[in-house]
This record gives sequence, C-alpha cells and structure tokens, in this order.
Amino acid sequence: MKHYVPKLIPEKYRVLPDYFRQENPLETTPVTDPVDYLWWALAGVFTLISLFVWTQHAGFGLCLLLFAFFASPWGRHRVEKGLRFYFTSSLKAGVLGLLAVASVVTGQQYRQQVAKTAEALRLEGIEKQRIEQEANRQHMIRLDSLRSYLTLADASLKKGAYIKSINLYSQSLRFASESNGVDNHHIWTGLAESYVRTRQYQQAIKQYDKLIAERSSDPEYQYKRALCYQKIGRKIEAISDLNDASLAGYKPATRLYNQLNPLLRRVLYYQTVCCDGSDSPSNAKGSGACSHHGGVCNWNKPIYKTYRKYDRTGF
Repeated sequence: MKHYVPKLIPEKYRVLPDYFRQENPLETTPVTDPVDYLWWALAGVFTLISLFVWTQHAGFGLCLLLFAFFASPWGRHRVEKGLRFYFTSSLKAGVLGLLAVASVVTGQQYRQQVAKTAEALRLEGIEKQRIEQEANRQHMIRLDSLRSYLTLADASLKKGAYIKSINLYSQSLRFASESNGVDNHHIWTGLAESYVRTRQYQQAIKQYDKLIAERSSDPEYQYKRALCYQKIGRKIEAISDLNDASLAGYKPATRLYNQLNPLLRRVLYYQTVCCDGSDSPSNAKGSGACSHHGGVCNWNKPIYKTYRKYDRTGF
C-alpha cells in the first residue's frame, strides 16, 4: 500500500484536499448513532417479510430485501466501500424511494396473487362440498331404491310369487354395495330360496356358495346346499356338505347324512369263544381249545367292522 507524505502540497493548491490523507475515510467503519438502530430494526423487519413472501412472489421479496439492504448501515457501508463513493442521505432517500415504489407495485401483484389463491381454494372447497353433497344424495337414492326393491321382493316371496321375487331380488343387486354385507346377505338368501321353490337348483347352489363364502361358520347353508346337490343327483357333494354341517352340530344335517350314508358292517373274521365268556387267545379251532376256560361254547362268533359307503377321504 502506498503512503503519502502529509502536507506535501500546500493547502491552497490542493484540488482534492481529503484525497491524500493517510487513511481513506471510505475504508473506515462508520460510527453508529442512535438513528442507525432504527434503520437496523427497519431492515430486519423488511428482511423477515421478504423471506416470508419469497416463495409466493419472488419479485416482491427481492424488492423488500434490497430495501432492507440499502436501509441498513451495513449495506450503506458495503456500497460505499465497493463503489468508493459517498452514499449521501439524498442519494439514499432516492434509492429507497425507488425501491419503495417497486415494493408497492410488486406488493399489489403479491396481494392479487394471494387473493387469487384464496379464491381458488374457496372455489375448490365449494366444489368439494358440492361433490360430497351429490354423493350423499346419490347414496340416499340408492338406499331408498334398495329398500323398495327388497320390500317388494320379500312380499312376493311370502305370497309365493317366486318368479317375481327372483326378478325383484336381481334388480336390487344393482343398488347393493359390495361393502354392505347385510344387504348382500339378504338378497342372496332371498334368491336362493326363490330358486329352490322354482326348482332351479343350480342357481340356488350359486347363491349358497356366496353365503357360505361369507359365513362359513353357519352350517344351515351347507345343509341347504346339500339338499340342492341331492336334487340334481350330485350325491358325493351332498354327503360332503352334510358331513361338515353335522360336525358343526346341525342336527337335521346329521339325520339326513345317516340316511344317505348309513353305517354298514362286514365280517372281518370268526372268533372262538370259551364257555367262561373269554375269547380263545389263539383262536383255536381243534380239540383242546379253551381247555382251561371250561371248553368252547361258540366256535364261530363273527367279528364285524363298521364303515360307511362314502368315506370322508373319498370326497
């Protein structure tokens, strides 16, 4: 750094009297006075606001940030040091005035954008509410239609108008929700009974399949499906359903199962029985048999094995 000899040029001949000082006033840190604290506070407020609005309107945020920079003593000093000139009060007022005008213009744009966003959110909320109301209205219409069809179908079933009840139950399926098991159960039960009454056993079996899949623990539906299987000659399937229902404790299924698949027996062998009531250990047939048990009283007592014609393992 160059050093200049002070007072080398007489004072009356100096063109720039402050230029040849040993220390350049532009490089010194300005002394902070009480007014600077107000500028610091104002700059801090504008900085926080600019950070808040930056993501929504970058232009408005930039204007506020520049205003905070030029308003702060630190910013003024950085400008003076970087550009090497005095940032006078009038110049500062002019710059801040321009930035204030720019901030007002961009602030109006920001306010319009915020209002537009709020209006879009309001319209979105109204549309969402309208959709929910329409969905609720459609839901109520569906429920009313479903209840009407089910009421008519149940009445037709009780009167014996089975063809009509089948048609009404089928129509009600259009209004039944897949998530509502109660309504579906009602419809499937009505259809199954109507199909049985009209001897459409194949169709009835399909309804009982749905009921069993929904409520596998209810043996009554297995019993009724077994009756349908029996009607169309599918005896093996009928016996299988009856066996499952019987094991679940459904007594009508037990009775029918014993009729369709009764207990049978066959002779395994013939046993020699001694007179004291015991069996011959060696099942001897010649002389000397049961010699220690009072002799032989029955040479050929049949020993049976019970079984069923349709074994469970064959289902």
